[in-house]
Amino acid sequence: MNEYKFHYDSEDDVLYIQNAVKDVEESIEFSEDIVLDLDRRGNVIGVEIFYASEFFGLFNKEIDKEFLEGLQEAYIEHKDFRNVWFIVLVLQSKNKQIYQPLPPLKKSEYISPVVQYFQISGALN
Repeated sequence: MNEYKFHYDSEDDVLYIQNAVKDVEESIEFSEDIVLDLDRRGNVIGVEIFYASEFFGLFNKEIDKEFLEGLQEAYIEHKDFRNVWFIVLVLQSKNKQIYQPLPPLKKSEYISPVVQYFQISGALN
């Protein structure tokens, strides 16, 4: 999975994983903690998790700042099923690989804030 790049900023506790060979067409903020990057076909190609150790700690106590600081590889696996994204982050440190699912994210309820602005202002009509 070397087509993915990742960065963990321990000071701000932000984890970013992105497909390095695809261009981001749109970013969608699902919550204060999760931003997804999509390609032009609507495929998930990037994930940004704010307060990453705190967020993951809700689900898996093994994913703490120390684990994230020691990441050697990270990539995204995702599937679309009935208008829902099912996303798993694969996180590899020196001694451990963790498959961490994110909560299912329903596609139809969200729209890019930029697109929403233009729709409201009538610029896209």
